[in-house]
Amino acid sequence: MPMINVLKDFLATKGVETAYQFHKKTGLPQATAYRLYNKRNVYPDQKTQEIVCRVFDVQPGEFLRYEPDDIGNECSQSDKKPTRRTKSSTTEALFAADEPSNLVRKVA
Repeated sequence: MPMINVLKDFLATKGVETAYQFHKKTGLPQATAYRLYNKRNVYPDQKTQEIVCRVFDVQPGEFLRYEPDDIGNECSQSDKKPTRRTKSSTTEALFAADEPSNLVRKVA
């Protein structure tokens, strides 16, 4: 899991010690505040990030952290070449393989 919600640790530095205090300070729905406060694998949506940033005058990087899960992997996802598409069986059926030119359409 590359993204980690470190909101609870961040809030502790701001003097917010409970999910209830976080809920009251930000005005977020109580369920949202509790879920974000207690679960590191839950990420705030853009609107929620804006609220937290505005209330605490911070950037999202202060309460979200990126940690790649495949450290030491030789080839990252972005380095992989996209796979090439092959002709569909429908296209192959339309053209005769035994014809001198593959531009001749096979009549069914």
